Amino acid sequence: MSIDTLEQFQKDYQLRLTPSTIRGYQSNILQLFEQTGIPFQQITRKDIRNWLMWLEEQGYTPTTICTKLIGVKTYFKYCLEEGWITANPVQSIPYPKIPDKVPIYLSKPELVQFRACVQHSLLERAIVEMFVSTGIRMSELVAMKKEDINETDRSIHIPDGKGNQGRIVLISLESLQYVQAYLASRTDELPYVFVNHDATNRIRHQKINANFQSYSERLGFHVHPHMLRHTFAAHLAQKGMPGEAIQQLLGHQRPATTQLYARLFNHARKEMYDKWM
Repeated sequence: MSIDTLEQFQKDYQLRLTPSTIRGYQSNILQLFEQTGIPFQQITRKDIRNWLMWLEEQGYTPTTICTKLIGVKTYFKYCLEEGWITANPVQSIPYPKIPDKVPIYLSKPELVQFRACVQHSLLERAIVEMFVSTGIRMSELVAMKKEDINETDRSIHIPDGKGNQGRIVLISLESLQYVQAYLASRTDELPYVFVNHDATNRIRHQKINANFQSYSERLGFHVHPHMLRHTFAAHLAQKGMPGEAIQQLLGHQRPATTQLYARLFNHARKEMYDKWM
């Protein structure tokens, strides 16, 4: 019965969440089932607390535990709505406290170095500019199509963000010009903004990750695509944009992510304040 409800949960949520998020939720829920060893209707608040303590003992970080708890909360909320249980055992369980750690982002001098590092390749520079100027996720970048870009108002439609919540992001004029130059250099008819070396399909995550590993070795400091998302948020915060507006551009859904970026905004603003004092 537990597996049946999990399959139904997956079917009903497949239009609300991305496939990777659904898979993560299912994995976390199955882990809870295996650890408790009892039917889902009999799982109590105490059972879930014991599972959370077990996760901590196994070395899971508070951030990972928080992510697992989000999936379990979503599942049991669904079970209650469907009438499969009469009480939600996880509803009142709080999320673990996330350590006060600020996401790493590039300073402006580091960003200058990074841009110089990719200047040799129009494709690579366009990809970096897209990350830095829009704050999009890598999955959103590789799926982006030419038709999603509105060059007139320098906006990009992200149709399939997390939670299937489409949103509009903006791109700077300079960054858009790099993207336009890259697109003009291509002769293929593929609909994607960024394509592989042979121009036979869209660019792959693995290729972008491999490029970033190479950049890190050449620069002498670590860079990865998600760091540019942090950089986008931090630099806007330093310029005075409200955190709520930045989070809308980023397409945030989860409470844990909101808390994480709130610390980044505060840290970025404090850095700017300290430079002026």
